[in-house]
Amino acid sequence: MRKLMICYSAFFIILAGKSASGSGGYTLTDTSVTSCVQKASRQLDEAFLLMEQHYYKKETVQWDTLKTAAKARLAAAGSCEGANETVDWCFRQISEKHSFIMPADKAAVYNLDTANRERKPSLFRLVGEIKGEVFANKGIAYLTLPWIGTADPAICTLIADSIQQLIARLDQPKISKWIVDLRKNTGGNCWPMLAGIGPLLGNGICGYFVSDTEKIPISYNNGAALQGRSIRCKITGNAYQTRIENKWIIVLTGPLTSSAGEIVALSFKGKKQTWLYGEATAGLTTANATYTLSDRSVLVLTVCQEADRYGRVQEGKIIPDKVVSSEAIFDFEDPVKQEAMMLLHIL
Repeated sequence: MRKLMICYSAFFIILAGKSASGSGGYTLTDTSVTSCVQKASRQLDEAFLLMEQHYYKKETVQWDTLKTAAKARLAAAGSCEGANETVDWCFRQISEKHSFIMPADKAAVYNLDTANRERKPSLFRLVGEIKGEVFANKGIAYLTLPWIGTADPAICTLIADSIQQLIARLDQPKISKWIVDLRKNTGGNCWPMLAGIGPLLGNGICGYFVSDTEKIPISYNNGAALQGRSIRCKITGNAYQTRIENKWIIVLTGPLTSSAGEIVALSFKGKKQTWLYGEATAGLTTANATYTLSDRSVLVLTVCQEADRYGRVQEGKIIPDKVVSSEAIFDFEDPVKQEAMMLLHIL
C-alpha cells in the first residue's frame, strides 16, 4: 500500500462503472461470480478501513450506519465491479467532492504502470498545453501552467524542466511583469507544477497542508518542490532565476482551476506584488493521499486542508483579488487576460 500526498482533481479522471442489470448483469449462482462478489466485499472493507483512519473529517461521519448501507447496496448490486461504485456512492452520501476511486486502468495510466498496460500512454494524455508569449513593448511575459495527470517521476521532472525552460525563453531583457494562466489547470499532480513555476514563485514556504495533528509546509527551493523536508519533484541541472528579481505577477483563475491548480493559485496568494484575477476557482482546496487497493484501483482520499503562505486555511473556492468575467466585452477575445495586461502596463 502506498501513501502519497497529492492534489488530484476529480475533473480529470472520468469514472466508469459497469451496470449489474440488463445484458451486463450477473447472477450469484455462478461460483466464479460469487467469488468475485466476495472479493468486491473485501475491497469495500479495505476502503472503509482507510477512510475511517485517514479521512480528514472522519469524526463527523457515522461510519457504522454508512458501512451498513454500503454493504447492503453492494449485495443488492451483485456486481463484481460494485466496490468502486459503492465507495464513490459513500462519498456522495457524506458530501465529499474531492475523494474518489481511481479504477485500476486509470491508476495504471496515472502511475505509468507499464506492467499492467500494453503500451505507454502518449504525453498529451498526461499533461495539458504549455505555452507562452512575450509582449516586449509592455515588458510582459505570459505563460500557461498545465494540468498534470501523472505521478511518474521521469515525466514529472521532464514537465518541470519544460516549464522552467519556457520561463527562461520568455525572460527577455526588461521583462519584469508576468501573467500565469491557471484557468485550464484542472489539477492532477501539483509537485511538477510548483517545481516548474518556481522562478516566479521564489524560494521559501508558499503554503501548508493542515490537519488536526500537523501543519506541513509546502515550499520551493532552487528547483525543487518540497512537502516538509521531502523533495517531491526537482528539475535537472541548475534552477533558473529571472533577470529581474523585483517582479509584478498576475495569476489568472477560473471555475476550471481545480485541486492542484488551486494549490498553485494559493501558493501565489499573498505574495508581494502579486494578484489573482478572473473568476472563483472550483473549490477543491483540500489535499489527497493515494492508497492502492487489492485490485490495483486507487483510493484517492482527502486527508487534510490547505493553507496559504501565511498559514490561513482556505475554505472552498478561492476568490480572486479582482473578479473579472470571462464573457467577452469590447470585442476582447480574452477579457481576463486583457484586463491583467492593462494593469501591468500602467505599473
